[in-house]
Amino acid sequence: MIKLIYADLYRIFRKKSFVGIMIAFFIISYISCLLGTVRSDMSTASFLDSLRKFTEKGFVLLLISIPIFLAVYSDEVSSHSMQCIIGRGVTRKKILWAKLIDSVSLTVIVFTLYMLLQYLMVITTDGLKFSPSQIGAYAAYGLICVLKIVAAASFSMMVLFITNSIPLGVFCMILFTTISPNIIRILYLQGISVMNYSYDMILIRSMDKLTAGASAWELIPWSAVYILGAWFITYLFFRRKEFDF
Repeated sequence: MIKLIYADLYRIFRKKSFVGIMIAFFIISYISCLLGTVRSDMSTASFLDSLRKFTEKGFVLLLISIPIFLAVYSDEVSSHSMQCIIGRGVTRKKILWAKLIDSVSLTVIVFTLYMLLQYLMVITTDGLKFSPSQIGAYAAYGLICVLKIVAAASFSMMVLFITNSIPLGVFCMILFTTISPNIIRILYLQGISVMNYSYDMILIRSMDKLTAGASAWELIPWSAVYILGAWFITYLFFRRKEFDF
């Protein structure tokens, strides 16, 4: 399985379209943040608050997550190389575990680079200084975003592998990263307590706690429940799926 993970990541980082999209995203994010976010009256607290609002709306996560989802999950479906991998004796369980690890690894790498770019920009361009607690809040923001993308990709993987439809998988990424959190956030702000244990609500409450400096340990087990639950459902369908060779 390690060889499969290495081969997947090697293929992705050699893919010019993926690298080009990521570079374009970083450049656009830098320019947008430079023109719109960095202001003469900006403080570190207001910067962190703006990041939190971006996370809740999900638009930045959407722009990062779709290229990652397509790079990790769609190539084998579109090129029919999944049949070749299975034909070479790799079990379907190992394939799904490798895909999940690919998704986590790629998301961590890309989002870490994105956060470093933002951090370097605000400390060099605007001269902001982060206290230890603010650095912790910034790290919490990164953790929330990574877990959000991985969970969305896991549910979209489930839909993709069950339906064998790449467009439907992409639609699920849009639904989980952008549409669903905005709807739930609006209801939350209006005091309507629905879906208290939906993943979006868990992330919202965890972000509130982490920003306030409180513990949000429940985020990790709940994340495991949702991500591994989606993986298990995918495996139940995928292990019996017939392919046309």
